[in-house]
Amino acid sequence: MEEMTRFELMTLLLSLEALLEDGKSEKALEVIKAVLEEVRRT
Repeated sequence: MEEMTRFELMTLLLSLEALLEDGKSEKALEVIKAVLEEVRRT
């Protein structure tokens, strides 16, 4: 996985924040797990 830019990281975090604020914690957790899985592969 290539390094994320500040903009990409900010976008990811804001998306997760929006999911959590909307009560969609399961979806936020799916996204977090997918990102972690990708990082572990590299």
